[in-house]
Amino acid sequence: MKKILLAVTVTAIILSSCVKSPDEYRKEEVRGVTVHINPEIPSDPSAELDLRFLFSIKSENQTDTAAYFKNPVSLTEGRDGSLYVLDVTAMNVKKFDRDGNFVRTIGRPGQGPGELFYPTFLYINNDTLNVMSSGAGRLSKYSLDGNHLYDKTINQNVQLQMTKVSRDNKRIASYAVSQIQKEGDMPDLDFGIGIISPDDLSISHSVTSRVISIQDMMSGKIDFNDLVAPFVPGNDLLYISENSDSHYRIYGYDYDGNRKVEIRKAFQNIRYNEEEKAAYIEEMKRMSRGVQDIRVGNFKKAIGSMHTDKYGRLLVIPNVDRNIDEEGVYVDIFKDGKFLNRADYNIRDKENIGLLSLMRGQEFFSGDRMYVLNMEELKIDVYEY
Repeated sequence: MKKILLAVTVTAIILSSCVKSPDEYRKEEVRGVTVHINPEIPSDPSAELDLRFLFSIKSENQTDTAAYFKNPVSLTEGRDGSLYVLDVTAMNVKKFDRDGNFVRTIGRPGQGPGELFYPTFLYINNDTLNVMSSGAGRLSKYSLDGNHLYDKTINQNVQLQMTKVSRDNKRIASYAVSQIQKEGDMPDLDFGIGIISPDDLSISHSVTSRVISIQDMMSGKIDFNDLVAPFVPGNDLLYISENSDSHYRIYGYDYDGNRKVEIRKAFQNIRYNEEEKAAYIEEMKRMSRGVQDIRVGNFKKAIGSMHTDKYGRLLVIPNVDRNIDEEGVYVDIFKDGKFLNRADYNIRDKENIGLLSLMRGQEFFSGDRMYVLNMEELKIDVYEY
């Protein structure tokens, strides 16, 4: 009997030593999906995102009026460090060298060959600058020196919004919006994230899809924060937030649209305080023309935005609790699904919660730099890291 008890005790010790603590990282395979389960405790405190400010590009510093920003909405960096900034109101691309000096404009307003009509997105593919003109349903292609090459017609039945490109410029993902006609009523919208072909901006795979009522949206019955899930195309996987206020969860899809990875991290709900919720609603009303009312839940989404950097890491900016995180915004750094560390991210104003962060500005990790596009002050801050 003593031998049996001894064997049972030894077995229990062995089994207990194999079970990881909830404070430790672990990885599981669930129906072909690799699930990374991360605790709050960082696995590599030495990991950091050391952003060092270099300079700003803004209109008041320019001697050529052609360099003035009117409404910059997107940018990308060439292999030589040149910066290409798309201005939707000026309907051109402004090229700057690596030191921020203005070089030239590319394209001009119009609907003829090589002309741009309300362009909203640009990217570089195979040393060709591609500019999407939503108003004209056209993709204009230029050399990196600005010479017009040719145009391609794109599908105007599907609108691409919040379009993003991977760091290797080979992968594109976007919110794709199309109308669903209904007899005797306003159309519904098919609203989802799609994998986009770099050649002609057609949808190769739909990853998420949701049908919403325009009438419900305009009357304030839909929380806009429920619609827009943060996403970022990496070189190998497309990462999409679950967009939850109760779970910190990210899904990784291959570029055939198959879910391959799930990243989880410990999280506690963050409630809006009354002051910030009222301020958010007021600002959204000001910026959302035609919307009768703004609906907002009681809790913030776990994840505000995501990026990938030059080290192949996934950078996740969670929403903050103003009662606790008084110092500002932070970023969670992941590598291969594992939570490495949390770093300060004070370049973002913590007042920019929800969709306000998209309306007021954006961050772009392109080339070996990070660019902060401030749409209100019409400037671009340039950082190295």
